[in-house]
Amino acid sequence: METKDTKSIKSKSNYFYIILLVLVLALFVGSIAMFYTIINQNTIAKGVFVNGINLSGLTKTEAYSKLQSELKTIDSLKVVLKYNDMQFIVPYDDIKISYDYANIVNEAYSVGKNGNILNRIKTIYEVEKHGRYLEYSPEANFKNLDIFVAGISKKIDKDPVDAKIYVSDGKINITNDISGLKVDANKTIESIKSAVKNVIMTGDKDYVEVPVTVKKVDADIKASELSMIKGKIVSFSTQFNTGDANRSENLAVAAKAINGKLLMSGQIFSLNKTLGPRIIQNGYKEAPVIIGNKLVPDIGGGVCQVATTLYNAALRADLKIDERYHHTFPVGYVSPGQDATISGDVLDLKFENPTKYPIYIESYISGNNFVVNLYGYNEAPGKRIDIYSEIVEKYEPKVTYVDDPTLPEGTLKVDVEKHTGYKVNTYRLIYENNVLLKKEFLYTDIYKPVDGVIKRGTKKADENNNTKNEPNQNEDNNVSTEDLNGKPQNINPTN
Repeated sequence: METKDTKSIKSKSNYFYIILLVLVLALFVGSIAMFYTIINQNTIAKGVFVNGINLSGLTKTEAYSKLQSELKTIDSLKVVLKYNDMQFIVPYDDIKISYDYANIVNEAYSVGKNGNILNRIKTIYEVEKHGRYLEYSPEANFKNLDIFVAGISKKIDKDPVDAKIYVSDGKINITNDISGLKVDANKTIESIKSAVKNVIMTGDKDYVEVPVTVKKVDADIKASELSMIKGKIVSFSTQFNTGDANRSENLAVAAKAINGKLLMSGQIFSLNKTLGPRIIQNGYKEAPVIIGNKLVPDIGGGVCQVATTLYNAALRADLKIDERYHHTFPVGYVSPGQDATISGDVLDLKFENPTKYPIYIESYISGNNFVVNLYGYNEAPGKRIDIYSEIVEKYEPKVTYVDDPTLPEGTLKVDVEKHTGYKVNTYRLIYENNVLLKKEFLYTDIYKPVDGVIKRGTKKADENNNTKNEPNQNEDNNVSTEDLNGKPQNINPTN
């Protein structure tokens, strides 16, 4: 049986355990509260230093302000670019040196705020006891440096001058090429950045000179290349009617545009590009051209003779023909199969220089001849090329008569000249010391026949008026027509 004393002892023991439990719980709750407060504080942990500046217990705003005040930077650096006796001062705003304060504050603030709770508490404890020392260097902002360098490039850059060649009275004259200068913007910018970064690392300068990197730029055409043009390698000419003043003027304008053109190795010549638009503003006049099977007046008439002459010279120089078109019907100044035509930007004459040496084109008018001479280097002086065309088929045209009530009865008027059609094979003849070595087939041209159209008058005339006789359109020969050079065109298929 429990005595009164025993009960008293048990009661005191219970109070003791209760008090102990309360103390333990209070200590635990207090610890939790303390740790919670520590890990969730909005200030930088104690013991955090940036470049020796104590940021312990500061908010982000306070830390940012303190760093701006105490963290020294380079604010008086003078960078000078030099080239020979020229110098250019780089604006400080183009290389502005400063610290990234926001990033530094964020990194300082993050100490002890990453990871799980235990790791965070551990970090905070160790930093407070041993300290965390962060070191940063200022950085340069080069955002407009490329614009500045581009500006000085305009004052230093110098375009190269190509060597030039011209022929006068058969004599070849060559002027020397001149090298140019070009600022290497990338290397110059890298040199500036390297110099500024070196100053930031050492911190012992407020002035630095940087040389501008300049490259030599060679001319595209050098005198050494043009010196390989040793003399005339091909000459070809066609005749024209000097009585047609407008057409003759067009030939002269075209000759001037072509004369002096240089064709480097592998380069392609375009006649359309060389002549430009055939318009009045460029000096061209109205003369006959072939449009829709007819010879009609148009601006630039006659340039097809230029194309034909140049084409024949290119063939005989063994150049590579990239683009060529023949006329609707044969012309009188070359044999069928050896003509070339151009039209606007649609039809062009293009040829390429396949040799290792440049070719110079000379073009001029001599009397009633349109002349093209090609100058270059003749690797085989005994070799000569000629062009031969053979008519293999002939297509006779028809003639249609159309009544025209506006013409007096019995009057005949040719509306469309008839032209015989031909199938022509063209060959390249290769001679060595005037001995024919080879006959190469080049191509076949087909000139479709152009049917003639004759208007026949049906309007009644007065009895006193004489009626004109109808021309005989059933003869074997073509009705004589004016070709592009103003000469009668009668093609003899046996020639």
